[in-house]
Amino acid sequence: MNFDFSSLLKAQLFKDQFKAELLLDLPNVEAHVRLAPKMRIDDIKTGRLPSHAVESAVLILLYPHDSRLHTVVILRNEYDGAHSGQISLPGGKREESDTDFKYTALREAREEIGIIPDKLEILGQLSPFYVRPSNFIVYPFVAFQPERPEFHPDATEVQRIIEIDLFHEITYNKIENRTLTFKNNLQVDAPGFVVGNEFMWGATAMIFSELIQVLNNVDNKLGKVLSSNPPG
Repeated sequence: MNFDFSSLLKAQLFKDQFKAELLLDLPNVEAHVRLAPKMRIDDIKTGRLPSHAVESAVLILLYPHDSRLHTVVILRNEYDGAHSGQISLPGGKREESDTDFKYTALREAREEIGIIPDKLEILGQLSPFYVRPSNFIVYPFVAFQPERPEFHPDATEVQRIIEIDLFHEITYNKIENRTLTFKNNLQVDAPGFVVGNEFMWGATAMIFSELIQVLNNVDNKLGKVLSSNPPG
């Protein structure tokens, strides 16, 4: 990405273009399939959101650091569940008291990594999709904070926090394919990314696949705007 965040004006240009991009047709299934484990590709292609699934939301927090765009993921603690010890975005199950999915994403991010909702701006949503292993429908929200947040991880849920330099660490030419082995010798062939020396795959990688395409479109359009109308 040639765009940098060295000024408030450039950050505002980025936010405006990103919001506009989210109002267009999103890559959706096309992007999810690209990072889906082989055993789930046919399922993902249907685009189904089953009515019996548990509703949840996650937060993709974008922020500048050293003039480059970053985000944050977490390495979850080991527990008795489908996503034990995996890389995830901050998020979780919608509670009955949550007013909407955006509230769920913000509440979970506050609880898990200490994000202060008043300091960020919601830019929009990526495409929801169904995660069969946990029977969750995930609603991804994208937010922007003008400075690097202070993180305060919840020790009961978060093993560690991993910050990602988006345009240098999460690109399609850095996809790795691995065979993962789980209990009962179950093996899963899955593409993903290496972040913080951990392999990020599954639902989180699929969300990032769509984010990559949106960010690339934003970058291309901003490049054209700035080349014809450079900021003073």
